Amino acid sequence: MDYLCNHCEVQLSKFEMQLNEQFPIGKLLCEFCSNKKEREIIKQLADSEADMHNDYTRDLVGDKNETY
Repeated sequence: MDYLCNHCEVQLSKFEMQLNEQFPIGKLLCEFCSNKKEREIIKQLADSEADMHNDYTRDLVGDKNETY
């Protein structure tokens, strides 16, 4: 039985099937789509952490824009 990538519908190799069995994420992905998804997640994390300047002091002092 041939399995296809969930995103690009390319036939999965035996190695890609082994990866999907060892590290299941709920979708069958080829190596290219898997790497692409990982890069997107890393970029989202990096963007969310990019504005961490004085984050600890903001928690202690409070946000200047807070209204009580």
